Amino acid sequence: MNSSTMKTKKSLVSTQAPSVPLDCWYALALISQLSTKPLSIPFVLGELVAVRHPDGSVNVYNAKCAHRGCSLSGGWTQNNHLVCPYHGWQYDSDGVCTHIPALREDESIPTRARVKSYHCEERYGYLWVWIPGEINEPNYEIDDIPECEFDRMKHHPSADNTYEFEAHFSRCIENGIDPTHAPFTHGGSMGKVDSKADLSYPRYDIDVTSRTIFAQMPVKVKKVNGLARWFLKGDSEDIYKGYRFVYPNLLLSLVNFGRFAIVSVQVLVPTGENTTTMLNANYRNFLSNMPGVGKWFDDYTIKTGTKIAFEDDNIVVSQTPEQVKYKGSNEILVESDRILIEFRKMMKSHLH
Repeated sequence: MNSSTMKTKKSLVSTQAPSVPLDCWYALALISQLSTKPLSIPFVLGELVAVRHPDGSVNVYNAKCAHRGCSLSGGWTQNNHLVCPYHGWQYDSDGVCTHIPALREDESIPTRARVKSYHCEERYGYLWVWIPGEINEPNYEIDDIPECEFDRMKHHPSADNTYEFEAHFSRCIENGIDPTHAPFTHGGSMGKVDSKADLSYPRYDIDVTSRTIFAQMPVKVKKVNGLARWFLKGDSEDIYKGYRFVYPNLLLSLVNFGRFAIVSVQVLVPTGENTTTMLNANYRNFLSNMPGVGKWFDDYTIKTGTKIAFEDDNIVVSQTPEQVKYKGSNEILVESDRILIEFRKMMKSHLH
């Protein structure tokens, strides 16, 4: 892990609500995506680039080269420096240009030859980047995700997957923590609704901090399809789900089947005003020491996750207004929407 340091100017972002959160840790890439080949990270405030150097350190920069404005994502790493693919300018971990091949011996590197670099850390299968607004230095630690640290719980990078939504990231986040849509939206991927099932929701407890929300509730999908049947052998009391939101753009869903548990961690990256990239890291507490069966289950997880995302995409792209209104919405929320109500309260408190 590496945190690059550099003073940054105030980010330019629309002041129209809801705006993009600043002065916070965004999860912006899967660790499994990082390599010595620079990774382009589309972001609503401008493209970023991340690179893992041969010494294992990771740096994140504004992707626009200070020289002629080309993307540094097409470059490479050399001596733990990021090299521009256009004219070979080299940038150190602070974003300072340390070498310009075309300079003569009697020339010096311009003091303005630098790109913005960002603090970054690796946790829970993701690369986290501090996006500054008024506060250049991180002023809090990345929040813990206890579900990822359960006994025998393990991240399986071979089950990581991504999906592109044509929707605002606030809508995508709300969809991910919505507890009651699965029986209707995901009948094809997760299970059909039992016509006799009671789908009313009991009041559930919610734990809220300044940057996290957690809620636990019963599973309401019956007559499940496919592999899930194998897990549903325990008592109904042992079958439950939980949702966690970590400000500003991470959520997880936990499904517990007795002694088996699956955790799907999703990051929703705002790549444009109404485009969002989902990055999904999957954890489970079983099949970790069975490579053949584990690989099959990873493939099954990716296939199912992609189908779920496609089913969700058909819904969120149709919602109006396109962005969630954290205050003054005309939407009618009910008791089972309490986690969404808390989400809107949290976003409003941070953005206003």
